[in-house]
Amino acid sequence: MSKTLGAPHENVATFLIDTKKMFINGEWVPSVSGKIYESLNPATGEVIATIYEGDKEDVDHAVRAARTAFKGDWSATSSANRSNLLHKLADLLESRSEDFAYLETLDGGNTIILTRHGFVPSAVAHLRYYAGWATKLTGQTIPLTSGGNFHAYTQREPLGVCGQITPWNYPLLGTVWKLAAPLAAGNTVILKPSQQTSLTTLLLGELIQEAGFPDGVVNIVTGSGRSIGEAISSHPGIDKIGFTGSTEVGKGIMKKSADTLKKITLELGGKSPNIIFADADLDKAIQGAFMGMFTNQGQICVAGTRLYVEKQVFKQVTDRLVEMAQKMKIGNPLDPTTQMGPLISKEHLQTVKKYIEIAKQEGATVLTGGNILQEGDLAGGNYLEPTILTDLEDNCTAVKEEIFGPVLCVMPFEHIEEVIERANLTEYGLAAGVWTQSLTTAHKVINALEAGTVWVNTYLKSDNALPFGGHKQSGIGAEMGYQGIETYTKTKSVLISLN
Repeated sequence: MSKTLGAPHENVATFLIDTKKMFINGEWVPSVSGKIYESLNPATGEVIATIYEGDKEDVDHAVRAARTAFKGDWSATSSANRSNLLHKLADLLESRSEDFAYLETLDGGNTIILTRHGFVPSAVAHLRYYAGWATKLTGQTIPLTSGGNFHAYTQREPLGVCGQITPWNYPLLGTVWKLAAPLAAGNTVILKPSQQTSLTTLLLGELIQEAGFPDGVVNIVTGSGRSIGEAISSHPGIDKIGFTGSTEVGKGIMKKSADTLKKITLELGGKSPNIIFADADLDKAIQGAFMGMFTNQGQICVAGTRLYVEKQVFKQVTDRLVEMAQKMKIGNPLDPTTQMGPLISKEHLQTVKKYIEIAKQEGATVLTGGNILQEGDLAGGNYLEPTILTDLEDNCTAVKEEIFGPVLCVMPFEHIEEVIERANLTEYGLAAGVWTQSLTTAHKVINALEAGTVWVNTYLKSDNALPFGGHKQSGIGAEMGYQGIETYTKTKSVLISLN
């Protein structure tokens, strides 16, 4: 470990000693091939762990274990017991919250403030929320329109084996989002964490084992998205896929799952518009727009990357945003005073930097930022200054494509109809923001925006009870809320003649 990062927690240090194995059928096993890969600290470039790299053979073993568990002990487990197990897992996670926060920061570069006070508590709350739903899945009694002496009703049943593919930007929380609802509904799960941030998922596997889930109910297969993701997508023994990631990969999953007609939930890319009207509370709007863009280094699918500002307050807003960006503390993500840590990898750092260079070539002005930082304590890390671009057209590359980094595009507008049209001028439809003190303006824009979530006078706020999903090419289906568990069930209609 780097001296600049300090000594890790004792539990985390112990966890990182050995090459991390996969969790299949209640046992920790190496990959069939014996191959391993390295997990790098994005703040230093140092190797923090080695992990076994799975392949289709490992997926096949996990599928067999999950199918056996689904048909065996798990299908016989009462909804109350499923609820109790999820509550126990939540309690165990909460008791180890500091270890998970530390490990997530070490592995993913998320600031310790964000992991400690955001990601980990949210994961605990999500487990408890769906623990409550486990005992509340019901069907309906239905009066038949055709009449007759019949008793007709529906019942909801689990789908079976679910292959869940999680993203690198929310390692723990993304895993829990893919785990709690299907387990509450009575399914078994195969988790495929991102190869770049697998460690907190593997540590969660230890808690799953400690909580007492039956063998094979939860399985974790680590390795590359290309080999394992393809195996999960095409495997005939998997009934449902839940995926969070890029639109391009999501389309590939749809194609590969078509032959077996798998159910799918896809939470994909975004290029979210954030609109500030002149009558908004500007202090609140500027702070919200800034955090909505630069939280987690801009590595958030719902980041408000396209900021439209009404012309009469454009300079006031951009001046404040530039001032805030220049004061932002960039550095060691384990330092509680750090506001912005590194990007996930050197490859991603170069990708984001390339977008900035393309924007400049297309005529954009860099108001602040745009530089890779490699001096002093930042040497070896994947650090990039928070960047604000202006003088952009709606067809510019930086405005159209998802950058997934700390790059904000700020553009003026004059009329409400104009900004609505421009906000919808994208293939994506994940989220949007509106800042105004006029209810008339707010509702007109809400109704017109093509997005799965619209925030008004706030940004990034989420809740376990509120469904989250994208429109257009930002996804299919929803997570969170009742819709988030309903999608892991199937409906059976029953009709009984009483004659």
